[in-house]
Formats: sequence, C-alpha cells, structure tokens
Amino acid sequence: MKFITLDTKFDDTIAINAFNITSVQVVQGTILIYLGGDNPIPTKFTTIESAVDYIQRTSNISLTQGE
Repeated sequence: MKFITLDTKFDDTIAINAFNITSVQVVQGTILIYLGGDNPIPTKFTTIESAVDYIQRTSNISLTQGE
C-alpha cells in the first residue's frame, strides 16, 4: 500500500491508499479523485496533470507503531 496525504477543497487533510485511485476527473472546475466504491474527493488541485504528478511523486506516509 502507498498511503499519501491530500488537501481537500474544504481545507481538510486526508490520507488515502494511492493504489485505490480509479480516476481523476474535472467536474464543474473541481479536480475530483475517485477511489473504488467511494464518493469522489474534491481537491485543491487546479489541473488533472498536477494531481497525477503529485500522486506519482509524493512520498508514502511513514507510519510508526505506537503513535
């Protein structure tokens, strides 16, 4: 699994499993990330290209036991 963090359009930060992303789309000017079976996540990205670039380049979240 590759967990990454995303900033949503509503100023929340969430962690998602990047391998579960099924598509990235523009809907009414908002970049949405779709995960299999979930509702779309509205993001702060301005283009599909910037979203895909971030997803490919960003580091995994480091999870440590006991925190």
